[in-house]
Amino acid sequence: MAVLLIGEVAERAGVSAPTIRYYEEIGLLPPPPRSSAGYRRYTESAVEELLFVRKAQALGFSLDEIRNILQLARSGKTPCSQVLSIAHQHLAAVEERIAQLERFRDHLAAELAKWNGTTRPTGRGLCEIIASAAARTDAVAANVTPRPARRRKGASRTHSGVHHRYE
Repeated sequence: MAVLLIGEVAERAGVSAPTIRYYEEIGLLPPPPRSSAGYRRYTESAVEELLFVRKAQALGFSLDEIRNILQLARSGKTPCSQVLSIAHQHLAAVEERIAQLERFRDHLAAELAKWNGTTRPTGRGLCEIIASAAARTDAVAANVTPRPARRRKGASRTHSGVHHRYE
């Protein structure tokens, strides 16, 4: 059985070495045995599991969900029924989010239709365009307001989407 170092595993799985160490730290991957010099020694199964993690993340599975699935598989159980259940929950959540976004789009389009060319800026106070808008009390307006993405200070983002803090 071939022994791989962390750089080789990272390259083959398409993740960074810090991501692999993070996955070990949170229990997503089991810690590998180490050489006498302290180097991590991985097998091909680590590459397979990392590829599985990346695919599961692309399908919307959280790291906690993926950890549970991997633990079931490592214990010899087939996790497919759990995977299907989680996937159905994710699909329902996506469909609800789409419905919320459609309601928000309709509300915003209606407000824009009222505003276009009919409201003149005032020299004082709040913008009349927003002040005169129909109030939305449901959660849709609060949940879909576009905001620029912010990166935490001191954090970098790996291409796997996992945040790591470097001091």
